[in-house]
Amino acid sequence: MPKTSYERVTNRNRHRIQEAFAELLSEYGSMKLITVSALAERADITRGTFYNYYNNLAEVAAELEGEIENQLFAGYSKIASFEDFEQYLDEVFAFMKQRGEIYSELLSSCDTHGFLSQLEAEISERALEMMANNGIKSQEAELELLFLINGAMALLRKYYLHETDLTLEQIRDFLKKKLRWLFETL
Repeated sequence: MPKTSYERVTNRNRHRIQEAFAELLSEYGSMKLITVSALAERADITRGTFYNYYNNLAEVAAELEGEIENQLFAGYSKIASFEDFEQYLDEVFAFMKQRGEIYSELLSSCDTHGFLSQLEAEISERALEMMANNGIKSQEAELELLFLINGAMALLRKYYLHETDLTLEQIRDFLKKKLRWLFETL
């Protein structure tokens, strides 16, 4: 079913509000310093338009972080094989690339690091589930896996803060290569 004009305007306004919020958060370093007026001006909307979509700025932040859960983690039932896990990682990294600017702005703020924490928890859970499904139950294997994923999240943080020349694709490929090595040696 094609989107109606109202749906397109709603999606466009929400996206503009989210982008403006991320930009202001990056500039000011704290959500406490952002006003609805400043956000509305940056998004080129009225304050009333803002309030048509959100009750306050905290809702914008919560929606951005909630988007991660909805887009990245919904719809994944069981990851039974390493190939399933690789496909899952490909989709996660494709989504992050698509929304990279907003996440880069969010991570440069001191208020929100929930995105990477949530991503780390979800990837870890999926990887541990895959290990269990394949009969791998050693504590050492779990520690190696979590160490690898934590390291990848540290690289992602550096990527989003522009502290590395690595690309998302390089980080994804490195993670997949090391995970493959880990699962082949267990």
